[in-house]
Amino acid sequence: MTHEKIFKRKDGSQVKVSVWLYVHQAQANWGYVILVQEADSDRWFDPFSDKDYIMRIMTPKFEDGLKMDTFDNYVTPKEILQTKMELWERIRPS
Repeated sequence: MTHEKIFKRKDGSQVKVSVWLYVHQAQANWGYVILVQEADSDRWFDPFSDKDYIMRIMTPKFEDGLKMDTFDNYVTPKEILQTKMELWERIRPS
């Protein structure tokens, strides 16, 4: 089961968090992925694999001292948890 939630940023960009819950070997596990939509754009992209975004935005940040690009640069743990909880509310047993 999956669920998506879009978070709007002050700069006009948006971040889509997609979470899923799955069971493997009788253990429940959560997964998630994020996609970014820049302001004034219709295109959603993965910020970790989109070459144009990496060259335009991330390369200058690395040159200024950023060590690693992580999910924390795009979405907060609270936003991920909020999305997970919305999914849980939809699927939890009564």
